[in-house]
Amino acid sequence: MVILSFTYKTYKKVITARLDSYGKPLRSNILEEFVKRQIIIVNDCAYVMSDLIPYLSKSYKIKFLTRSRNLFSKTLGLLFKVLSANGDLYHVNYALQDAYIVSKLKRRLDVLHVHGSDVRTTISTKWGWIVKDNLLQARTVLFSTEDLAPIVHSIRPDALYLPNPVDTSKFKLKNSYNEVPKALYFRLKYEEIPPVLPSLLYKYNIKLEILDKNIPYDRMPELLSTYDIFIDRFTIGSFSKTCLESMSVGLATIDFRHLNDLEKRVKEISDPNVIADIGRTNREFIVKHHEVRKIAERLSQIYQSLLATR
Repeated sequence: MVILSFTYKTYKKVITARLDSYGKPLRSNILEEFVKRQIIIVNDCAYVMSDLIPYLSKSYKIKFLTRSRNLFSKTLGLLFKVLSANGDLYHVNYALQDAYIVSKLKRRLDVLHVHGSDVRTTISTKWGWIVKDNLLQARTVLFSTEDLAPIVHSIRPDALYLPNPVDTSKFKLKNSYNEVPKALYFRLKYEEIPPVLPSLLYKYNIKLEILDKNIPYDRMPELLSTYDIFIDRFTIGSFSKTCLESMSVGLATIDFRHLNDLEKRVKEISDPNVIADIGRTNREFIVKHHEVRKIAERLSQIYQSLLATR
């Protein structure tokens, strides 16, 4: 009972005193690791947390509870993982069953991080009540793309925008461009490439490749660097994470901003020199607004604020 009555600061002083005999370097490393607060991170979307965790791990102990889309994995499998986990803070990605399981089993939902379909579509289905309840129960709500703001703020006006991170040390700026520009489009489940776009690309001598998005994530930087143009989604008013990563590599993009005049955009980026200029501008934008270390620092500050007010 005496130990339980110690404040966190008192406990840290006791541990510090016991470690003095180890010498300063070893003592510092042991103490730093020992006093780290444990963050339980549940699920991932578009490798957002996979990118952030290496940088968050410098300040916190991270337990990452992943799942697949398999029915058992995202229900009972996740339930067992959550039951066995204990942390100082719970950060849940996706506002459906993941958050619901954590809030019911742990009686808390510290950070709810929404990424797209949970609030764009699911919120309007028969499961929408779960999404809305999770949004209301969470201490802090984060959203990953700016187009989500009106929906999320209608329920949680205090929700915060946390931009999707890009690891610019992996998605490096390419040094050269193809003489005949090459464009990449990934097939999407929720929309088709605009019918006129392939013919416009052909008209302006741009090679188009359409791929299924089954590329291992660690191969994406190399793959993207072989192209000059990335064709993103058009029905959602924000950049996909893959689009952000292509911009970091130095690709020009065709995206939702160009839907009303596709030919103007295609003609503009038919020149490799123009592509290179746009690519450098895109890289600067990513470094300024989406660099993974900056996003990890913002998230770390949110954790600190929540831990201080538990």
